[in-house]
Amino acid sequence: MTPLDTVSLLQRLVALDSTNPGGDEAAVAGVLAEVLADAGAEVEVIPYAEGHVNLVAELRFGPGPRVMLNSHLDVVPAGAGWSANAFAPEVREGRVYGRGSADAKGSLAAMAGAVVDIVAAGEVTRGTVVFTAVGDEEVGSTGARALVENLEVDACIVGEPTGVQLLAAHKGSLRPVIEVIGRGAHAAAPHNGVNAISGAADLLDRLARHADMLGDRLHPLTGAPTLTPVLIEGGQAPNAVPERCLITVDRRMVPGETAEQVRAEFERILDDFSRDNAPLTARIAALAPSTGGPSETPADDPFVLACRLGLSAIGEADDIGGLVVNCDMTTFRGAGIPTVVLGPGELGVMHAADEYVPIDQLERARRAYRAMVERALRELP
Repeated sequence: MTPLDTVSLLQRLVALDSTNPGGDEAAVAGVLAEVLADAGAEVEVIPYAEGHVNLVAELRFGPGPRVMLNSHLDVVPAGAGWSANAFAPEVREGRVYGRGSADAKGSLAAMAGAVVDIVAAGEVTRGTVVFTAVGDEEVGSTGARALVENLEVDACIVGEPTGVQLLAAHKGSLRPVIEVIGRGAHAAAPHNGVNAISGAADLLDRLARHADMLGDRLHPLTGAPTLTPVLIEGGQAPNAVPERCLITVDRRMVPGETAEQVRAEFERILDDFSRDNAPLTARIAALAPSTGGPSETPADDPFVLACRLGLSAIGEADDIGGLVVNCDMTTFRGAGIPTVVLGPGELGVMHAADEYVPIDQLERARRAYRAMVERALRELP
């Protein structure tokens, strides 16, 4: 088995442009497949939709639990503002720079390193290590959803940038597209129309007041829910009273909230608005794409306890936190799989120009993944 250098592997992964949409997820999966096959894993790259693939690799050591390491192949577009080529990874000042270095190819490289280390150590005698890398996490989470339809595991560690802190909960999101409907008219005779943009201003005030109230729903791991207007579009001509205005809202949900509950709250706000501003009306016209709802694995779950013990044994902090962004944990929890999140990198560099991951966190995450997996394989039934 070839020794694995985490930094070199990460550079290979970052250099492959797997931007979603349109990037090459299969190329990234292919590099990982080579590494894992060399470690003795049974590997399969599975195309599940046009332009998207999932990678599944298994190392079977005997009867026992199936513990999965999971992260995603795709990255967000590079965007502007980079000081160098986003897909020509550079190592400087103890960091690896490049799009996807933190979110989440750093996790993939560290997880692959952990698998190699587990095999090389030869200490695992029971259970199965399952390494998965999924497509389309950044847009629709279709890879994770396809994965759980055909793969059974007993526990999962999702790789996302957490600063190598163990997280057992995350926020979810609902993104209603709200349509304010008025009546068009010539702008020279505005009294003949009903201005949808003016009405939208009142609706935004109502949403802001509701957002302030959400601070009372504080979750101990993820903080409070949030409500943020993110897109607005209205009007049809510079000389016409606008008859329509669209407002897209990003509503972050905490564990314990449901999409049905949150949508009902929006409906009440819109009903009140329509009553008070007749003949203006407002409705939810659509839901913009979202990774999904919030999720949480209880702190006393045996898998969470095993992960904490594994981290403590190697000198890492074992306190539990929560993630304020979405990730594929929600899909795995929805399938009943105890799941935690941990990975190298920081939230502040995700989706930003000059994204990077600290090399020391890469190596710490590699050791952490190994420690958590080995402890879980020993202790879970």
